[in-house]
Amino acid sequence: MMDDELWVLAWSQRQNALHVETLHRHTELNREACAANRAGDYRLLFVGSRSEVDSAAEKLRPTLARRNARAHLPCAGSISDPNHAEAAC
Repeated sequence: MMDDELWVLAWSQRQNALHVETLHRHTELNREACAANRAGDYRLLFVGSRSEVDSAAEKLRPTLARRNARAHLPCAGSISDPNHAEAAC
C-alpha cells in the first residue's frame, strides 16, 4: 500500500457500525456486489487519508453509542477487526 492511498469511512444503518477500508477495496467490493446483484448496507461517508478517516470515525462514535443505548443493541466494540470503528460501549 502507498502512504498517499485514499481511505473511506462507511456506515451501516443495519449494524449501527462504521467501517474503514481503502478506496480501492471499497470500489472493488461494490463492483463485485453489482455484478452479483447483491444488496448492500454500507454508505460511503468520507474519503481521505487514513488519519482523516480515523478522525471522522472518532467524531461519529458518540452518535453510534447513543443509538446503541436507545436500541439496546449489543456492544459492537467487541469486534476485533481493526478496520471496524464501531462505538465503544
